[in-house]
This record gives sequence, C-alpha cells and structure tokens, in this order.
Amino acid sequence: MSPSGQVEWAQSYLSAAEALYLPNSASYDYSHYAGPVVHMVGLATELTLKALLKGAGEPENSVRKLGHNTYDAYLAAKIYFDEVKFLQLVFSNTEHLRLPKEIEERIVERSGSSDATTEWRVFFNHLRILDQTYDRPYLTRYIKSGSIVLPDAYILLAGSKILISAMMEKL
Repeated sequence: MSPSGQVEWAQSYLSAAEALYLPNSASYDYSHYAGPVVHMVGLATELTLKALLKGAGEPENSVRKLGHNTYDAYLAAKIYFDEVKFLQLVFSNTEHLRLPKEIEERIVERSGSSDATTEWRVFFNHLRILDQTYDRPYLTRYIKSGSIVLPDAYILLAGSKILISAMMEKL
C-alpha cells in the first residue's frame, strides 16, 4: 500500500474511534469506554504511528516487529517529527480538559509532581497506559476481573489527529 493509502487507512480507524467516543451519550458507560472505545483508539493510534513509520521508509518487517505496542512505535517514529512541537500541539488541543481529582492525587503521590495536570496531558504517558490494556494481555478485548488503569482516549485521539494532519500535509 502506498504511503497515502496507509494514512487514509489510519484515518479511517481514527474516524471510527471518534465515532465511538461519545462521552455525552446516554448509553455511554464504563464497559463501553474500557472495551470498544479504548480498543478502537488503540488501533487508530497504532495504525497512525505505523503509517508514519512506513511513510518514512521503515521496512515492513521492522514495523511488524513492533506488534501492538504503541509506546515502542512512538519511540521509533519520533525521530521523524519535531517531538517538542508535537507535544505542544497536544497540550494546546487538550488544555480544556480538567484532570479528575482522584487522578491528580495519584500522580502527586506517585511522582511528587507539582504540575499533575501537565504530566497527565503528555501523549506518550497515555501510550504506556494504553499498552497495559491494548497490547498484551489485550484487556480491551479479553475482559478479566480486577482493577484496570485506562488512558485518556481524548488525549490519544488528539495526538493521532495531529500526526495524521502532518502526514496529509506532506503527501
């Protein structure tokens, strides 16, 4: 598939993820978010990063070796874009989000961060969280009892949209 085909394919999954992400819907509940929303956001993010890598000329076999690990795909892809500018764009597109008090307390307790809101909005932090459910053990597909930590789908969608927009401009 051509680079433009790869981007179009990733964009179609991103559109599907956005369609599932309906926080104001009456039918929106935890299982909808933890299952279909997070899974589709993971798939859209994975395909976006892989489209970037393939478009940059990375061999198919090295891209395949990444599997479903979105954080590793990000680490491989970030050499092809200005990461500081990218993170600034993610911050500016998510500044309206409010950090839930419970999450703020966890971040402060874990890292001692004085700016938990900024730490929470870092794109690649959500990739690490995503991989705990989307990549092995695939908890977004195969439900198990117990607690689970989920990424913020909006932040992942915003980052993926920024990357796709940049790729579309280059095509």
